[in-house]
Amino acid sequence: MQIPQTSQAAQVTVSGSVSPTLALSPGQIAQAVVVSSGKAGENVDIQLAGKVVTIQAGVDLQRGQTIELQRTDTGDKAAFKLVSVAAIPPVLTDFRPGQTLLAEVIKMLPQQSILLALQQTGKLPVPLELDVSRLSSSFKPGQQLLVQILSSSPLNVSLQNPSLNVAETLNSQQRRLLPLVLAQPPQLQNVINALPELKSMVPVQNAVSQMWQNIRELQSVQQPANLLQAIQQSGVFLERQLLQPNPQINGDFKANLLKLAAALEGQIRQTANGQINAQNLPVEIRTALINLLNQPAALQQLPSHITNALLASGQTPAQLLTMLLAGQTPTGTAANSQQALTAQNITTQQIAQNAQLQAGVNDLARLQILLREVETAIARVQMNQLTMVREADNPAQPQVWLMDVPLRDRQQLQWMQLQLQKGSKQDSDAEEQWQVTLNLETQNLGKLRASIGLQATMVSVSLTAEDPKAVALLEQNIDILQQKLSALNLQVRQLSCHCAPVEWLTPVAQSSQTDALLDISV
Repeated sequence: MQIPQTSQAAQVTVSGSVSPTLALSPGQIAQAVVVSSGKAGENVDIQLAGKVVTIQAGVDLQRGQTIELQRTDTGDKAAFKLVSVAAIPPVLTDFRPGQTLLAEVIKMLPQQSILLALQQTGKLPVPLELDVSRLSSSFKPGQQLLVQILSSSPLNVSLQNPSLNVAETLNSQQRRLLPLVLAQPPQLQNVINALPELKSMVPVQNAVSQMWQNIRELQSVQQPANLLQAIQQSGVFLERQLLQPNPQINGDFKANLLKLAAALEGQIRQTANGQINAQNLPVEIRTALINLLNQPAALQQLPSHITNALLASGQTPAQLLTMLLAGQTPTGTAANSQQALTAQNITTQQIAQNAQLQAGVNDLARLQILLREVETAIARVQMNQLTMVREADNPAQPQVWLMDVPLRDRQQLQWMQLQLQKGSKQDSDAEEQWQVTLNLETQNLGKLRASIGLQATMVSVSLTAEDPKAVALLEQNIDILQQKLSALNLQVRQLSCHCAPVEWLTPVAQSSQTDALLDISV
């Protein structure tokens, strides 16, 4: 039935607090399900946009009824208008023994009962009240459960906690990180180069300095002990170190990246709320305007009649957005605005304020770019970690370790990529096979790759470089490598050099990237 717009029933009072993350914009109409019955004017719980909201409506509502609400916020208080109320649905009787349904705990009821919302594909959830007095388990709102139907008449069910296996959990995490992961190690050079310009941002400067000073020198990793320490501090072993008592993680790359990201986020908030003061604007609008200012190309794509109208009033799109972010309001007609913005009426103080505001916008844009680079580096480390866990969890696949090791080469950040793979034995008496791939990018020789195979004391080495001059240099000095390997009591089976493109190893195979982005069910 339709609710008249002028009736008292059309007004809905929100009795409980509404989460600010409720995904409904003002004016939007959405369906909701009544999860607790109530008379007109009484408190009633509804499930709206995935949230449980307590309301008071001017009509009687029964559990399971579907209603339509329109969000009509006034100020900071959430408000709704009741648009329609569907007829009371029939009691759900199509349960089949053996059926398993996903449910969410909506509310704890008196007399040791819980209210569940059974999920239906393509339909609104169905409320179900269960007596759990004979169960020793505890429940809480928002908890996910699996409801298995044992019998339908009378209704008898069993409750289980849904458990995701390791592969499903890792796949979900990889899908979340994939948009940030690049095909090669992230370039943090912009973060390093910005260090002299961060003197006024002490927390960020300290975080960048700590990260940079704890990165090993490129020349130092020629010593086995220093190489081992650089690998241990590359970030992929951070969580294992945290499990130890009194962990020392000041030198860990991932730990320092996380500290730097927190410092950048704090500085961004301080800059946006200080130099760019837009207290009169909602947070969502302010964020959107700041993002738009950071994309000059987007401002050039405004419709021509809007751009012409702004220019006629003496304002560019960037100037208008800057004024809005500063909490200023353009007044007067186009002619008055043009007159007010003439050179004769612009005071020295206004020029200084505009310059300070523009500097704040520039700082904010730069900080956001740096934060994006740091987030990409963190995502890369986490993806490497997940790849190693995934491989270890599957005994059918060989164990693989993949690490991106940052190195310092004077004031330049270089990357050494190391992948270790443990092969499976052919039989119980056979020696273990190891395959090591090392990628390194140098200023003089470009990208290099060393592929090393080791079984017992037998070793094979294949060197690849992109620059023909580098290949020639390696071939001239390959005897030195053979001598050093022999000094380690290793029998050299093969040594070779090649000229070919060197591709950085990625923690996600190209064939599986589309699978992680798109799941198709028929």
